[in-house]
Amino acid sequence: MSIESLKKRFYLFYIHIIRFIQGEHTGDALRNVSISILPSLAIYLLGAPANAAIGIGVGSLLTTLTDPPGNRKDKFSSALVCIPTFFIASLLTAFLFPYHWPLVILLSSAGFICTFYGVLGPRYAAIGNMTLILMSFVIGMAPQHPLSVSLQITAGASIYYFFSLLQAYIQPYRSLKHAMANGFHGLSQFLLIRSESYDPDIPLDLTYSRVGKIYGQISEQQEQIRSLLFREEKIISQRWHKSNYWLSQVYGLIDLHELIIALDHDYDAIRKNLLDTGSLPIIRRSITLLALEIDSFSQPNKRFRYAEQRYDNHSKINALLLDLKEIQEQQTAPADGILASIIRNIEAIIEVLKRIQVAFYQNQEIKNKIDTNEYQQFINRPLRNLSDIKSRLNLHNPIFRFALRMAVLFGTGALIGISFLDFKYTYWILLTIAIVARPAFSMTKTRNIERILGTLSGIAVGILCLVSIDFLPVLLQIAAIGLFGFFLFNRSNYMVSVIFITLGIVIALNLFEGNINIILGSRIIFTLVGALLAIAGYFLIPVRQSTSMVHLAKEVALYNHHYFQIINKRLSDDLQSSFDIRLARKKAQTAMALFSDAINQMKKEPEHKWVDWSHIHHFQALSYRINSHLVGLSISLGRKANHDIQQGIHCRIDALKPLLTDLDQLAENINLRKP
Repeated sequence: MSIESLKKRFYLFYIHIIRFIQGEHTGDALRNVSISILPSLAIYLLGAPANAAIGIGVGSLLTTLTDPPGNRKDKFSSALVCIPTFFIASLLTAFLFPYHWPLVILLSSAGFICTFYGVLGPRYAAIGNMTLILMSFVIGMAPQHPLSVSLQITAGASIYYFFSLLQAYIQPYRSLKHAMANGFHGLSQFLLIRSESYDPDIPLDLTYSRVGKIYGQISEQQEQIRSLLFREEKIISQRWHKSNYWLSQVYGLIDLHELIIALDHDYDAIRKNLLDTGSLPIIRRSITLLALEIDSFSQPNKRFRYAEQRYDNHSKINALLLDLKEIQEQQTAPADGILASIIRNIEAIIEVLKRIQVAFYQNQEIKNKIDTNEYQQFINRPLRNLSDIKSRLNLHNPIFRFALRMAVLFGTGALIGISFLDFKYTYWILLTIAIVARPAFSMTKTRNIERILGTLSGIAVGILCLVSIDFLPVLLQIAAIGLFGFFLFNRSNYMVSVIFITLGIVIALNLFEGNINIILGSRIIFTLVGALLAIAGYFLIPVRQSTSMVHLAKEVALYNHHYFQIINKRLSDDLQSSFDIRLARKKAQTAMALFSDAINQMKKEPEHKWVDWSHIHHFQALSYRINSHLVGLSISLGRKANHDIQQGIHCRIDALKPLLTDLDQLAENINLRKP
């Protein structure tokens, strides 16, 4: 390996580390550790009993995990739900702790109710899950004064949300800024994967598989950005001098996504027709440079530093475009048309990047934007009224089935706990179930493996620290580092976070309780018991992706067909507003992202060997191809004044009709089982 190659790899690793450190989760980890430790420590130093300080610390610690990134309204809503829920759950658990059978009934009921919080959305699902973990912790505390324990935990939750809301009001757009950075970085990675489609040495099936895996992530990132921005009335009503900046960034991000999707046509035909032209390597190089430019927007605080790099990239791209145009002039149909389309698309991406850059420095007015009262339709809301909740109360609903499973698992875990009263740490069974049990088999299996490996690794590191270090302040600092590492990696790498938290638990419990052998043995045994129960629960009450696959396929066909109709209508009626077409595109691409995610989950289920994947992959590839053509058409609408371009649009519309018919038929007859 050359020195230059080593330098490049080191630089990429360095950028990755810097990006991670500057991420939102790093600041959240510092905040969470501070709020979990400092208030309870201050209360203890002021003369409060140790148990009171521990109760407040537990309340603050667990509340931190109910507060994912969001705006002020999100955090205020979480506080209104989380604090009363924690109070009631801790009070009932502490009160019924001495009464075994009522406690089993309570835990089983809580398993259902708290899991069913998920119908309200991911934020409330986190509150429900942490409530189950809280109840497990309360059992581990062996409370003797129920009201005192619940008030301490509620005080800890209130302290946390006070500081969280304070931060949200001081930095109201912090989450939005980080979400935008993640959005640009995600699109950059998406574009790099797209470039592989122009490499004949990489099988197309592998390319489509990679595209499918990242497609859901990109869709989720854009959904988070829309949710954060379009609920900020100050921005969308443009009552603020920076409104145009934020809106232009989001419009630019969405337009970039549209253009990148439009690069996806019939790659098999592209490879065959362009293979001997010498253009494929040039196209890949151009796309790679565009990806680097897009990625530079994910570092908003360093844009001036990237100015020289962007100028260099822009010069290289222009040179590559000239090469492509020279090759195009030497070609005949169909290679000529394919190259012309690719060149137009690359130029359009460059134009959007320029527009974003100009908006950043000059705060220009946005062209072709939707009306203020139309933004709300771009936000997904899980439920709108009580009847929506009632409609979820059936066995066909995945969240309802998962809630039933959690009720059974928590009841079973509680029964095992009361059967082994001589063991102090049986509540770790409940903790493990609450942490690793997930609706899909693949997620549960992955969480189990990560938790077991993380636990064993954390125990090994903890023992090493206890054996080699005998100085109390240093051990306490290591325990605090373990807590910080848990928060730091909790979203990005669960296994690493388990290593850190296990390290902190082993050291803390040994310092405060001793009996390290009992602690380690219980941690391993009861973690394994909980992990096995979580796996068994899936087979008892499964939530299989195959049950929703047919429905999702029909939605993909339906929304792509609707997208086509909107494009056709806009072409014939000469509509000026971009609202309908943007909303139709969003619905179509969201449906495709959900379908791709279902495929990825289904491939990890035990039944995946009996699935007819060729049929599903054919449907997925056709849907990508159709959607990319539709996006390309929507982009071309702005140039329809030219007679030749307008004629080309009508020809492409006629060519799409049979493809849409094929997609509808495949969706209606999609076969999940091998013949």
